[in-house]
Amino acid sequence: MADTTAAPGPSIFRLVYRSSTTMERDNRPAELEEIFELSRRKNGDLGLSGALLVWEDTFVQVLEGDEATVRELYARIAADPRHEDVVLLDADTVDHRVFGRWSMAHVSDAEGADLPAARGDEAPDAPHAVPRLEDERQAVVLDLMREYASPDVQPLDSSADGG
Repeated sequence: MADTTAAPGPSIFRLVYRSSTTMERDNRPAELEEIFELSRRKNGDLGLSGALLVWEDTFVQVLEGDEATVRELYARIAADPRHEDVVLLDADTVDHRVFGRWSMAHVSDAEGADLPAARGDEAPDAPHAVPRLEDERQAVVLDLMREYASPDVQPLDSSADGG
Protein backbone atom coordinates (compact mmCIF):
# COMPACT_ATOMS: atom_id res chain seq x y z
CA MET A 1 0.00 0.00 0.00
CA ALA A 2 1.36 3.41 -0.91
CA ASP A 3 2.03 5.97 1.81
CA THR A 4 -1.07 8.15 1.81
CA THR A 5 -0.40 9.97 5.08
CA ALA A 6 -0.01 13.41 3.52
CA ALA A 7 -1.79 12.82 0.23
CA PRO A 8 -4.09 15.68 -0.74
CA GLY A 9 -7.57 14.92 -1.94
CA PRO A 10 -10.91 13.94 -0.49
CA SER A 11 -11.47 13.74 3.22
CA ILE A 12 -10.84 10.47 5.02
CA PHE A 13 -13.33 8.74 7.27
CA ARG A 14 -11.88 7.50 10.57
CA LEU A 15 -13.67 5.05 12.86
CA VAL A 16 -12.47 3.86 16.28
CA TYR A 17 -13.93 1.01 18.30
CA ARG A 18 -13.09 -1.01 21.41
CA SER A 19 -13.86 -4.66 22.09
CA SER A 20 -12.95 -7.52 24.41
CA THR A 21 -11.30 -10.58 22.99
CA THR A 22 -12.87 -14.01 23.31
CA MET A 23 -9.66 -15.71 22.11
CA GLU A 24 -7.99 -18.10 24.51
CA ARG A 25 -4.64 -16.75 25.74
CA ASP A 26 -2.75 -19.81 24.48
CA ASN A 27 -4.14 -19.44 20.94
CA ARG A 28 -4.12 -15.65 20.82
CA PRO A 29 -0.67 -15.04 19.24
CA ALA A 30 -1.41 -17.35 16.30
CA GLU A 31 -4.93 -15.96 15.83
CA LEU A 32 -3.65 -12.37 15.95
CA GLU A 33 -0.95 -13.19 13.41
CA GLU A 34 -3.64 -14.56 11.11
CA ILE A 35 -5.82 -11.48 11.63
CA PHE A 36 -2.95 -9.12 10.84
CA GLU A 37 -1.88 -11.05 7.75
CA LEU A 38 -5.41 -11.15 6.33
CA SER A 39 -6.30 -7.56 7.24
CA ARG A 40 -3.07 -6.17 5.78
CA ARG A 41 -3.73 -7.89 2.48
CA LYS A 42 -7.44 -7.03 2.28
CA ASN A 43 -7.18 -3.50 3.70
CA GLY A 44 -4.44 -2.66 1.22
CA ASP A 45 -6.65 -3.82 -1.64
CA LEU A 46 -9.54 -1.71 -0.28
CA GLY A 47 -7.45 1.42 0.24
CA LEU A 48 -7.87 1.25 4.02
CA SER A 49 -5.29 2.04 6.66
CA GLY A 50 -5.36 1.73 10.42
CA ALA A 51 -3.98 0.30 13.62
CA LEU A 52 -4.99 -2.26 16.20
CA LEU A 53 -4.00 -1.80 19.84
CA VAL A 54 -3.85 -5.07 21.74
CA TRP A 55 -3.74 -4.53 25.50
CA GLU A 56 -4.47 -7.38 27.87
CA ASP A 57 -7.93 -8.61 26.75
CA THR A 58 -8.87 -5.32 25.06
CA PHE A 59 -8.68 -4.32 21.41
CA VAL A 60 -8.88 -0.73 20.19
CA GLN A 61 -8.87 -0.39 16.42
CA VAL A 62 -8.67 2.63 14.14
CA LEU A 63 -9.86 2.26 10.53
CA GLU A 64 -9.27 4.98 7.91
CA GLY A 65 -10.53 5.26 4.35
CA ASP A 66 -13.67 5.68 2.28
CA GLU A 67 -16.66 5.97 4.65
CA ALA A 68 -18.82 3.29 3.04
CA THR A 69 -15.89 0.85 2.94
CA VAL A 70 -14.92 1.54 6.56
CA ARG A 71 -18.50 1.16 7.81
CA GLU A 72 -18.96 -2.09 5.86
CA LEU A 73 -15.76 -3.52 7.34
CA TYR A 74 -16.76 -2.37 10.83
CA ALA A 75 -20.09 -4.21 10.49
CA ARG A 76 -18.23 -7.43 9.60
CA ILE A 77 -15.74 -6.92 12.42
CA ALA A 78 -18.53 -6.28 14.96
CA ALA A 79 -20.07 -9.65 14.06
CA ASP A 80 -16.75 -11.55 14.39
CA PRO A 81 -16.99 -14.12 17.24
CA ARG A 82 -13.33 -13.60 18.24
CA HIS A 83 -14.41 -10.61 20.30
CA GLU A 84 -17.44 -9.22 22.13
CA ASP A 85 -18.68 -6.00 23.68
CA VAL A 86 -17.85 -4.05 20.51
CA VAL A 87 -18.29 -0.34 21.25
CA LEU A 88 -18.08 2.44 18.66
CA LEU A 89 -16.01 5.22 20.25
CA ASP A 90 -15.45 7.69 17.42
CA ALA A 91 -16.51 8.06 13.79
CA ASP A 92 -15.79 11.20 11.83
CA THR A 93 -14.39 12.66 8.65
CA VAL A 94 -10.81 13.94 8.94
CA ASP A 95 -8.50 15.71 6.52
CA HIS A 96 -5.61 13.22 6.74
CA ARG A 97 -4.66 9.65 7.54
CA VAL A 98 -2.40 9.05 10.51
CA PHE A 99 -1.70 5.40 9.68
CA GLY A 100 -1.25 5.85 5.93
CA ARG A 101 1.93 3.77 5.95
CA TRP A 102 0.10 0.72 7.31
CA SER A 103 -2.82 -1.23 5.98
CA MET A 104 -2.97 -2.42 9.61
CA ALA A 105 -0.34 -1.42 12.16
CA HIS A 106 0.02 -3.54 15.28
CA VAL A 107 0.20 -1.54 18.51
CA SER A 108 0.79 -3.83 21.46
CA ASP A 109 2.30 -4.20 24.89
CA ALA A 110 4.06 -7.30 23.53
CA GLU A 111 7.24 -7.55 21.45
CA GLY A 112 7.12 -7.52 17.68
CA ALA A 113 4.63 -4.70 17.20
CA ASP A 114 4.91 -2.34 14.23
CA LEU A 115 4.40 0.53 16.65
CA PRO A 116 6.02 -0.76 19.87
CA ALA A 117 4.32 -0.16 23.19
CA ALA A 118 5.22 -0.60 26.82
CA ARG A 119 3.47 0.34 30.00
CA GLY A 120 4.98 3.54 31.33
CA ASP A 121 5.86 4.13 34.97
CA GLU A 122 3.44 7.07 35.02
CA ALA A 123 0.49 4.79 34.21
CA PRO A 124 1.45 1.17 34.88
CA ASP A 125 -2.10 -0.09 34.34
CA ALA A 126 -2.62 1.61 30.96
CA PRO A 127 -1.13 0.75 27.57
CA HIS A 128 1.60 3.11 26.40
CA ALA A 129 2.38 3.16 22.68
CA VAL A 130 5.43 4.93 21.29
CA PRO A 131 5.30 5.67 17.55
CA ARG A 132 8.45 5.01 15.52
CA LEU A 133 7.68 8.01 13.33
CA GLU A 134 7.99 11.61 14.40
CA ASP A 135 4.39 12.32 13.45
CA GLU A 136 2.59 14.44 16.00
CA ARG A 137 -0.86 13.63 14.57
CA GLN A 138 -0.14 9.91 14.85
CA ALA A 139 1.04 10.35 18.43
CA VAL A 140 -2.23 12.11 19.28
CA VAL A 141 -4.30 9.24 17.85
CA LEU A 142 -2.13 6.67 19.64
CA ASP A 143 -2.72 8.56 22.90
CA LEU A 144 -6.47 8.43 22.22
CA MET A 145 -6.26 4.70 21.53
CA ARG A 146 -4.59 4.19 24.92
CA GLU A 147 -7.30 6.28 26.57
CA TYR A 148 -10.02 4.36 24.69
CA ALA A 149 -8.64 1.07 26.07
CA SER A 150 -10.15 2.09 29.39
CA PRO A 151 -13.63 0.69 30.00
CA ASP A 152 -14.50 4.07 31.57
CA VAL A 153 -14.56 5.75 28.14
CA GLN A 154 -18.17 5.88 26.99
CA PRO A 155 -19.32 5.10 23.42
CA LEU A 156 -20.64 7.64 20.98
CA ASP A 157 -24.29 8.52 21.20
CA SER A 158 -25.82 6.11 18.67
CA SER A 159 -27.58 8.97 16.90
CA ALA A 160 -24.25 10.78 16.36
CA ASP A 161 -22.44 8.01 14.47
CA GLY A 162 -24.57 8.25 11.37
CA GLY A 163 -24.84 4.49 11.08
